[in-house]
Formats: sequence, C-alpha cells, structure tokens
Amino acid sequence: AEYSKEQYPNLLFYYCDVPRYLSFWKKGQKGVHLYYFLWQLYCYKLAKKIVKEYSIDYTFAITFGNIWMPSFMYKLPCKFIWGPLGGGEGVPKELWSHLTEKQRMIEKVRHFNMIFPLTNPWKNVAIRKACLLIVRTNDTLACIPPRYRNKCQLMIETGISQSDIEAFKAVGTNPNSELRNDFLICGKMVPYKLFDLAIDAFGNADEINRNVKLHIVGDGPLMSSLKREAQKYEASTNIVFHGKLSRKETLEIMASCKALLLTSAREGGSWVMFEAMLLKKPIICFDTSGMTVVVNREMGYMIPVCAYEEAIVHFKQALIDCYYQDTTEMGNRAYWRVTEQFTWKAKIEQMLKQLDENN
Repeated sequence: AEYSKEQYPNLLFYYCDVPRYLSFWKKGQKGVHLYYFLWQLYCYKLAKKIVKEYSIDYTFAITFGNIWMPSFMYKLPCKFIWGPLGGGEGVPKELWSHLTEKQRMIEKVRHFNMIFPLTNPWKNVAIRKACLLIVRTNDTLACIPPRYRNKCQLMIETGISQSDIEAFKAVGTNPNSELRNDFLICGKMVPYKLFDLAIDAFGNADEINRNVKLHIVGDGPLMSSLKREAQKYEASTNIVFHGKLSRKETLEIMASCKALLLTSAREGGSWVMFEAMLLKKPIICFDTSGMTVVVNREMGYMIPVCAYEEAIVHFKQALIDCYYQDTTEMGNRAYWRVTEQFTWKAKIEQMLKQLDENN
C-alpha cells in the first residue's frame, strides 16, 4: 500500500463475503459472474448498515472492471461514484473474420449488450444516479448514453507505485541483460490476443527476421497451432517459444529486447505495457482500447485498426522500422509518461480534483 495505517487511523475496513451455503459451488473462475452478483447484494446490505451508523458523503463502487455486472450502491442516500468501468473493449469488427466462431459469437453478444444490457438491467439507473463515472477506455465511454458523458472521467485502472519504479531500475541496469534487437510478445495464448498476427508479421519481415528473434512467452489453448504457424516460415528457428516463465525471467528477456510487441485486439490497462515502459521499451500495438489510453506515437508504433491481412503488413513494417531506428528517445518518453502520468499518486490527485468539483 502507498499509505500506512498510522497515517490514516480513521480508515476502516469491513469485510463482506457470500455465505458458504450460497457459494459452495464456486471453483476458481467457474461461476464467478453469479458469485459477483450475490456478493453485490450482500455488499449493499452491509453498506446500508454503515450509512446509518456514520455520516457518509460518497459511495465509491469499485467493480470487476465490467459495466455489464451490477452494483446496487446507487440506492444509498449519498453521492455515488461508479468505476473504474470497463467492458466496452471488444475486438474491432474489422478483425472478426479472423476469430473462431465461438469468439465471434462472444463479440456479437458484447455489442448487443451495449444496446440492451441484459446482464445488467440496472446499468442505466446506476449511470443516471452517479455523480461521477470512471471509465477506463473510450470504448467503455461509448457505452454511456451521450447525455451522461459529461459525468465521465477517463482513467485506466492500472497504476504503478514508487516501489515499482525503484524495482524496475534494478532490472533495467542488470549487467546480465545483454541488449539485442529482438522483440518480445507475452501473455495468454487466446484468440483475441492474436499471437498468430505477431508470428505472421515477423515471418514476413524477411529483411530482418534472420538477424533477430521473436521471443514468445506464455501458454494457453492455442500453443500447438501457433507452433505450427511458426513452422511455415524460413525464419522459424528465430521464433522462440519459451512457454510459461516466472515474472523475473520474463522481465529479464524484456530488458534485453528492443521493443514489446502487443498484437492484442482488446485490452484494458494491461500491466505488461507498464512493465515495458518502466524498462524504456517502445511498444508496437493496435491503436484501440487500453492501448490508445496508455501508448502514444511519441513512444510507440500505433497500428490503425484494419483487416487481418492488412494488419500483417503494418506490423511487419513497424518491426522493420523499429529494428533500424534508434529508439532511445522513444524509450525515454515511455518512461517519463508512465512515471509521471500513471503513478498511484497521480491518480489520487486526479480523483481528489474530481471530488472537489463534485462538492
């Protein structure tokens, strides 16, 4: 935590959970949405007792980062703040043809839900009652009815602490991290992450792909098909699958690479972007969802949303440009941006300013 208990002795914690007899069936992520709904009901029940006992000015309903799951805190007799809200981040329609049938159906349901919120019929009431809505991306902002968007504050849900900054200084100056012109992509190998796009872009970058490596860190259901995809290319020996590594091992690879490749079609405040920025690495990514909020063209290569085949060409060219360019200044700008604009301290100041304006 950024602040100690001694500094804020009037900070009280109340712990609320769903009774075991109503949650015995929950195993890991299985049933998490039903569990969340029940948890919100019990949180509201507890909150009603708290507002009777104390004089409460604001209720701040922190979420799973999803506008499609309900909060009932707007019913309390005090000002209501809702967020950070996500859920509007979807795979752009230009890329749907490349998704599996199941993933396409998920995206269609997501778009339908934006118009008719079947999973959260209380959404519009909560939006109307809120004095402040915190949305993490412009995609989620688009889910808010236009007449209420003046109540919205764009703020990504991820931040860094001073201890993170100090820790990454040590990683960046590790004498064992030999700097190379390689590229890194990491994460869970699921359809919307588009790892195959990274492989296809690198495989087609004949001008450079025999001189550098594409490091792939992570695992997931698409691992086997991605390995087969890599074998199509002459430079397949330079596409290195590391599997799942520890965070320390992943950061060591990142520190030695020239840039982070992020081909995901949708993200919120993905922590890997902040890690790359703290290590002064430029980011190659789509210009959409959370990437648009975190990355800019001064510190990364922003690829316009387009069809898959066209995206291969754009990402390939970005890899080639990054290989030949001196990206030192881009890395420095990335570091400045993350340490000045995405610290918890900066977010706290932003929140206090918003609360001041709502008084």
